[in-house]
Amino acid sequence: MTDQALLLTSVALLSVYVVGIGGTTASALRVLESWRRTDRGEVDLRASEVALVAPNLSRVVRVLRTAGWVVFPIALVLGVFANRHYFWVGPVTVLVMVGLNAFYFSAVQGLGERLTLTADGFRQGKRSVRWIHVTELSSAHAGPFGGTRISEPGAWQDPRSHPNVILYRLNRALVRPQKSVLARWGGLTYYDGMIRNAFGISTDRLLEAMLERRRRALEAEGPLKRRAPGDPPSPVRSREA
Repeated sequence: MTDQALLLTSVALLSVYVVGIGGTTASALRVLESWRRTDRGEVDLRASEVALVAPNLSRVVRVLRTAGWVVFPIALVLGVFANRHYFWVGPVTVLVMVGLNAFYFSAVQGLGERLTLTADGFRQGKRSVRWIHVTELSSAHAGPFGGTRISEPGAWQDPRSHPNVILYRLNRALVRPQKSVLARWGGLTYYDGMIRNAFGISTDRLLEAMLERRRRALEAEGPLKRRAPGDPPSPVRSREA
C-alpha cells in the first residue's frame, strides 16, 4: 500500500471513530440535559413493583458507538505507526483520541439502564435476578477511570466519594453468574453485577429499599436448598425489558 493510501485510510478510520464516539458523547450530553429538565415526581420505593427509568442512548447512537470502538484500535495503530512520511498524523491521532475518550467516559457516567424492583427480585435491562440468590449488596463510587467502595458506617470516608452505583454478588452455589468480557476487564471480579444509579434518587435510599426487599424474600423463602452434588448451577435469567 502506498503512503498516500495509508494516509487516506488512517484519516477515514479516524473520521469514523470521531463520528461514532464524538456523536455518542454529544448525544449523551443532550439526553442528560433533557433528563435533568424533566419533572419525574416522587418515587415510592415501597410499592409492590417499582420501575425506575434512567437516561439512555437510542439504538442508532449505540450502533454508531460500536462502530467507533471497532475502528479505534485500527485507527490508532495506523495513525501512530504506519504513516512514517507524515509525521503529523501520529500526534494528531493521539491528541484527538485522548481528548475525545476523556469527554466520552465523563459523559456516559450519567447514563443507566431501566431497573424494575419486584417482590421476587429485580430486572436490570435484559437481566433478571432473584433476591434469594443475592448474597451481598453494597454501594460504591464509580468514576470515569476507577471506583471506590463506600466504607462501613462509622469508618472514615473520603467526602468527595459519594455513592453512585450499587454492587451485588450472587450465591454461586445456586446460580452461574453471567458476566461480559467488558465487565471482567473493568475489574468486576468479586461482584457479579453493578447498577448505576441514574434514576434521580439517593443511592443510599435505593440500597435500603433493595436490602429490605431481599430480607422479606429470604424470610418468605425459608432455608435455601443447595444443589445436589453434580448438578450444574442454573444461569441467571435474562429477558427482554
